[in-house]
Order: sequence, then C-alpha cells, then structure tokens
Amino acid sequence: MTGERPTGSLDIMTLARARLHVFLFVATLLALGLFVNGCGGLPGLTQGGSQGGGGSGGGGGSGGGTATGYGVPQQGYPSWQERALLVLTNAVRLAPLDYRAKYTADYPASLAAVNALASYPAVGPLRWNEALNESARAHSLDMATYPCFQHNSCDGTLWSTRIESYYTLSGTIGENIAAGSPGPVDPRYAMWMWLCDEDGSACCADLTCDGHRANIMRSVYRALGTGYASVATSPYVNYWTQDFGGVFDGSAPPLVDGSHVFFPSNEVTFLANYVDAAAPRSVTAVVDGAALAMAVDLGSAASGTYAATVPTGSGCRTYHFEALDASGSTWRYPASGEFRTFGEGGCSTDWAP
Repeated sequence: MTGERPTGSLDIMTLARARLHVFLFVATLLALGLFVNGCGGLPGLTQGGSQGGGGSGGGGGSGGGTATGYGVPQQGYPSWQERALLVLTNAVRLAPLDYRAKYTADYPASLAAVNALASYPAVGPLRWNEALNESARAHSLDMATYPCFQHNSCDGTLWSTRIESYYTLSGTIGENIAAGSPGPVDPRYAMWMWLCDEDGSACCADLTCDGHRANIMRSVYRALGTGYASVATSPYVNYWTQDFGGVFDGSAPPLVDGSHVFFPSNEVTFLANYVDAAAPRSVTAVVDGAALAMAVDLGSAASGTYAATVPTGSGCRTYHFEALDASGSTWRYPASGEFRTFGEGGCSTDWAP
C-alpha cells in the first residue's frame, strides 16, 4: 500500500508490501510492524519497501550476482559511492549507537535527541551482491534520468519485479531510496537521511515511523546492493538506492569490506568492517604502498569497524586493506588490484587492476 505526504517540493512516499505464504492478514502484519510501514521522511527520501517469503539467511545458494574476485569490482560494480555506502551500512549494523555518536552528530536533525537506534541490537554484516548492486544502480539511474522519485520504476514497473529480475537467491527483499545532497557527494549524508527518518523537524523515534532505519537493521537480510546515480539537470541531482536480499552467495571472509570516506573535514578516513569469532592480530590499510595501522573505531575488535585517518591530499592515492586473523591467516580486500581515493584532489578513478 502507498501513501503520499508533501514536504517542501517533494512528495514523501511510504510503501509496505508483503508476499505471504502463511495464513495471516497483511493488515495484521503491518500493525505488528513486521514489515516496513514508515510515516514520514526527509525531503529527498522515501521509506523502504519490504517483501518477505521464501528466502533463508546465511551463505550458499545459486543464481543472482557472482561472488568472483573477492572485493574486486565486477564490470564497474560497485562504484566508490556504492562501496562506501555498503561499508557505512555495515558500520551501523555492527555498532548502531557507536555509529550514531560519531558519524551523525554533525547533521542538523539529531538521532541522539530521540535516542534513535537504541531499540535495535547489533546484527551481522551484509555481504555485497552484484545482482542487487545492478538492480539498485538501475533504479537510481532511472530516477535521475527520467526523472521520478518512487520505489516503482518510472515506467510503473513494480519495485519487487525489478529486483527479482536481477536477484534470484531469495524471495526476501527490501529497498530504501534517497535523493539530494547539500554539498559535495557524501554517502554519509544518504545514510543519515535513512537513519533519521525525519518526522517534521526531528528524527523519528525507534519503532514509530522509522521504516528506513528498520530496513537497515533487519536481521533477516544477508545481502546488499547499493546504487548511485547523478544527473545534474534532474530535480535532486544525486539518487541513492539500497536493495536488500535474504541470501548472499559465496564465502564470508572476516574482512568484510572497506572504503574511504571524507570525514572528518579535510581528512580522508579509511574504513573496514571486520567480523570473526575472535579479534584479529592486526588490520591495516596499505596506502600508496605504505602500511597504515587501523584501530577499532566502532563496535568491538572481533565485530566492528576499523579506521585510519590521514589529511586530504592533492590527488589519487592507491590503497587496499589487509587483516591478520587470530589464527594467523592473512586476508586482503580487494583480492587483487588497488582502490583509488576517488574524489580526493580531483581524483576521478576508483580502481586500478
């Protein structure tokens, strides 16, 4: 079901949809809050859709995106913006209150003021899925190009039909979308919009109208594809999509993912999510060939986000992440090649083989 509420120059849309394989009424499920049913939003933001049924958590499975080349971009997926948003999403899931304190405090509507995320326990990370990445980017590009701002495609194709045309691992799917940015492109801003779920001039309290926040923290999701597109002549220029899935394919290395972000001001922060049964011996960002020790930034040593920060430079730097786990095994993200600091000093490339 859908509803619209005008906020400024933008209609805020809420969407809840369920595919049921049990004898329960949709209305009952919505009333219990088992599916996304938000009530409001920020300018440039809509609540996520959610659909349950058929899927199961965990790894394995077949179909959907490929799992080849651990961390290595596949035919341009993901871009830096999409990879950074994946890392930030997992940073929230692994340590919700830590993330709130450090990475949202500089925005105008305060999550802390309503104790947002306090009702959501930490959950496991989401693993990148190429099929979901393709679906999410296709939708962001669709919204930016035609333009429109809604979960369904601009031509009216149902959001669930679109996702399922790419992703076949599970019938458990969900979506968040956002648009706009007050300054330079910043994945952290899109994450804040979803986490805040603004109702009026304040962020929504937990378990009220926080549909996007609930989607991000849902433990039934195991896979994520993030999509970003920008068209200068479209109403909101920057468009963001998160597509969630109930099953990921491939293995689950403890060094989950990594990226750079431009925070704090005038600094580049390298972030990596790490999840294992025990704390690693070390986590390192190798920047232009030099090892930069990373420390626990959010969460715990065994399940959290590691960070290292350097002053902003004047051009591209190369980097990758390495982790030495408790048993002495080394993990490298990406498995081969080097990321580049897209956006730093005019750097316009994200990847070097």
